[in-house]
Amino acid sequence: MVALSDAQRKANDKYIQNNYKQVKLSMPNAEAEALEQYCKTKELTKAGFIRQAIKEKMEREP
Repeated sequence: MVALSDAQRKANDKYIQNNYKQVKLSMPNAEAEALEQYCKTKELTKAGFIRQAIKEKMEREP
């Protein structure tokens, strides 16, 4: 993996700040551990899995 230059990092940070909103999620330890294990087994990121699950749920229930 190639390290980003300072200018690239700043550009990425600015893009994220302008185009993303952080959403805080709290869950019981057991659920968080189950999520982490599931994602590790399936080679998924937790954030990507959660976004996909939300998208699928919203598509099923308009």
